[in-house]
Amino acid sequence: MPFSTNSSTEYCMYLRKSRKDMEMEAQGSGDTLKRHRETLLSLAAKMQINVTYIYEEGVMSGDTIAERPQMQKLLDAVEQGAWKGVLVMEIPRLARGDTIDQGVVAQAFRYSGTLIVTPEKTYRPDDEYDEEYMEFGLFMSRREYKAINRRIQRGRLFSVQEGKWIANKAPYGWRRVKLEHEKGYTLEPDDTGASEVLQLMYYWASHPQPMPDGTTRRMGSAAITTKLNEMSIPSPSGKKWTAAVVREILINPVNAGWVRHNYRPAKKSVVDGEVRVSRPRSSQEDVSLYPGRHRGQISQEVFDDVKKFLLDNPSRPGPKQVAMKNPLSGLVICGSCGHAMVRRPYQNGRQETLLCPHTYCPTVASNLVVVEQGVLQAMREWLENFDLEYQSTKSDPAQGDSSGALRAALSALQKEHDQLAAQEARAYELVEQGIYSTEIFLQRSRAISERQKENQTQLEQISIELQHMEHQEKARAAISPMIRTVLASYPLAQSPKEKNDLLKRVLQKVEYTKTNRNRRSGGGDMNIRIYPKLPY
Repeated sequence: MPFSTNSSTEYCMYLRKSRKDMEMEAQGSGDTLKRHRETLLSLAAKMQINVTYIYEEGVMSGDTIAERPQMQKLLDAVEQGAWKGVLVMEIPRLARGDTIDQGVVAQAFRYSGTLIVTPEKTYRPDDEYDEEYMEFGLFMSRREYKAINRRIQRGRLFSVQEGKWIANKAPYGWRRVKLEHEKGYTLEPDDTGASEVLQLMYYWASHPQPMPDGTTRRMGSAAITTKLNEMSIPSPSGKKWTAAVVREILINPVNAGWVRHNYRPAKKSVVDGEVRVSRPRSSQEDVSLYPGRHRGQISQEVFDDVKKFLLDNPSRPGPKQVAMKNPLSGLVICGSCGHAMVRRPYQNGRQETLLCPHTYCPTVASNLVVVEQGVLQAMREWLENFDLEYQSTKSDPAQGDSSGALRAALSALQKEHDQLAAQEARAYELVEQGIYSTEIFLQRSRAISERQKENQTQLEQISIELQHMEHQEKARAAISPMIRTVLASYPLAQSPKEKNDLLKRVLQKVEYTKTNRNRRSGGGDMNIRIYPKLPY
């Protein structure tokens, strides 16, 4: 890709804190970003640079571009040539992550011709020595970053080995407190009621409880989830409880007085050319446990017993490779809570139903075959309305001639574009002949330039709108035959899988709502809303 000379005349500023800055702030050095902003504004005034925008990262921004939203916006603008230059305190503020991130930053500035202005030096992308100096600065900052990161990780491990709590957020039932006379934090039971709920959860899981069928047995994570939601006890997120959240809380050894290390380390992978960060759970062998500074709320015996009970009796079995039995699988969502509806079979000869799997949801189940027929009927009604609307639009001159109006506007703008180019050439001739003074020429030139920008913007917008309208017209003509084909082929499908494939060809999703329990009256107040895959 060739080097591009940047035609913009405006500058922006990029501000970001480093870990060292935050450490210095903790020691009372003052607001780093405020100090940097004042320094760079003073530099801009001295250099007579017009700064029109400031990109400022939040305090919690990470070291990679993917974790820095303001840096992503800056790079997008730089690649489009929006800025003549970027003011920054030092090169490492732009990219201190891995080599790929540094290469992305260097390439964006090089190809767009954007300057990098620091208090020490202005880096010009078309200068070979500046480019080498910039790359060397990025390389050295990467080495420094790795050294700092190793020191931080060693410090975190030492803190865990000393029994300190190093996470920013306390687990459910606990609160994070500062240790006295030393660095670091520990945990204390939450005094807002969560601690009592935590102990109650362990009691339910360790002692047999009376059940609706007259028996007594220990409650698993699914039963505890239902109980907590019935009691309207808020979950850690403030939403409804789920079995996965309950299980994760109960098998957390922090409740028995431990702290763990390497439980969910960050794992990086490249997916579709992008670096993705995930935190999968480590195996039991990879997790290290250390005695915590805090006193456990649950005895070790009770914790071990509950953990073994939950692991030996999972609330939901793992996936099985079985033939699809639900023709609506993956299509129907609950209109109340937004979760996917699932098929429920019965052993007593009763028809299988489609229901929302969340017990707290008010949506009422219906027979699967009734919902299936409702979906097909909704598709027929949608197709009929669509055909009527489409034919009405085609036959209405006021609506059907919109593309012609756009083409006429495009032609007029193109003529104006040519006229402005001629006016610009004429202005140069007049100033050369001495008819225009320099002041009048500049004034005229600025006016023509502004109008050219507006003209170009309108040309691009109308061209895009015209292309979209033409594509939309072709798509509207194609969608009706597609749905007709699916409706005609559906009764001939031999299996639920074939039916499911047909529906997914033309439907994004189906929204299902029902609130009255009237199984004998068919669908009752069941409402089906389909969302076709419109190709526009």
